[in-house]
Amino acid sequence: MAENIQDLVHIKTEDFECLGDVCGMKERTLSYALYVDIPEQPLTPEEVFKECCYIHKVLASSTSGKDYKNDYTGFFHKRQLPSETCEFIMIEMETGDEFELDNDDYGTYKTFGSYTDQPDLTTFVLDWKKVLVDLGTGPYKILKRVNLAGLAFDVEYLVYNLFEFSTGQANGTARIDVSMSGLLEKIGVDFTGTNFKTTLRVPGFFGRRETKWEEDNLIDRRYVKTQISMKQTNEFKFQTNMIPDCISNEIFDFLLFSDDIRMNDYNLNNHSYAFQKFKVKLESNEGTEHITTSRKVRVNLLFNDKIVNNNKRNY
Repeated sequence: MAENIQDLVHIKTEDFECLGDVCGMKERTLSYALYVDIPEQPLTPEEVFKECCYIHKVLASSTSGKDYKNDYTGFFHKRQLPSETCEFIMIEMETGDEFELDNDDYGTYKTFGSYTDQPDLTTFVLDWKKVLVDLGTGPYKILKRVNLAGLAFDVEYLVYNLFEFSTGQANGTARIDVSMSGLLEKIGVDFTGTNFKTTLRVPGFFGRRETKWEEDNLIDRRYVKTQISMKQTNEFKFQTNMIPDCISNEIFDFLLFSDDIRMNDYNLNNHSYAFQKFKVKLESNEGTEHITTSRKVRVNLLFNDKIVNNNKRNY
């Protein structure tokens, strides 16, 4: 950006606090500049989607309140200055109508100061069921409109294509649900005490359970084995179809940092239909697949049971 430096910083001057007559003679004052970060967005997610032929799908049910059938998407902004403002905006792409997300009409809104421990954080969790019931299916763009140090700019999120939930529409997808807490040092946002939550639906699958058993035994002097205990653990694979970097980055750089990850699978040919809000913990990255003919990648992750309680004891 070509703005002057005085437009990008917050400058304050005040008397320098010291002892003696020096300050009384105004020989010295304290001045400082607080630099602020103006984000740059060279390509909008919409342009990336068109370039790589990707449609981001969200689902909601007009007849069911089950969480498994209704996606929700969380957005957040941390202000750098007390004077900074941020508005969350939803645009109905087919009509161009804009909706200010500054209340609970389409989700859960928390303005600056709503979180006692995080007064500089504002969030909006968009409930796609409410959007479906009031506005209907179709493409929606989400952005945040920020005014920082006298500069107004928009930060665009994804274009979300909203569909009515059905097993057919959901087939071929998996959904990651997270509840975020703790400080993300890289972006400088602390979610402690916020219970911030979001979901991400991607083309892919979750499952392929691989089970392991650990057995403890006692062998006596006659070499007779007596079982003391046995524990079962499970591994699960999560694999996406080819997805663009704005989606893979959301998984790698945000969702996987949560200590509360729950997986949902909607594939009709999955061996098990039990993967609904299924609690897991990340085990490893099994290798991200890059190919030379596409900008998209395939994510391969390995998860374990978050709760390991399938045990047997003989004492």
